[in-house]
Amino acid sequence: MKMLITTSAIFLIGIITGESCKPKPGNTITGGGKGGTYTINVTGEHHGGLLDTCKMYIKYATLDAPGDNVYDDSSTVALSNGVPVATFNDLTVGNYYVLAVGYHGAYSPPNVKGGKSFVVSGSAQVVSDTIPTYQYNP
Repeated sequence: MKMLITTSAIFLIGIITGESCKPKPGNTITGGGKGGTYTINVTGEHHGGLLDTCKMYIKYATLDAPGDNVYDDSSTVALSNGVPVATFNDLTVGNYYVLAVGYHGAYSPPNVKGGKSFVVSGSAQVVSDTIPTYQYNP
């Protein structure tokens, strides 16, 4: 009988502990992709200068660079009020990773790249930010 009570108590503690560790609905942002009303505007930056020759690549539903280097969409920067900006429109609430690949002629080697994670949620329909880049040899 004592063994049954001990086993039942351990089982009950395990269930209570397991249930308390589950994420609460609505607390975690998941997903991300086309079909929404959100926009991400990004500008590449290198040593304090903005990159006017840059292409941005976006991966949906992740905060990390894809291991296979395959992205879901891309955008080339264009001047907007004198600032080089790449725009990704019609996004849903979710996670995104954006890679900037560009050229900065003042440095050798002139090739630069860098990435940044974005979480899109809440009332702000437009998320704007810079992506710091570093030099690399292709």
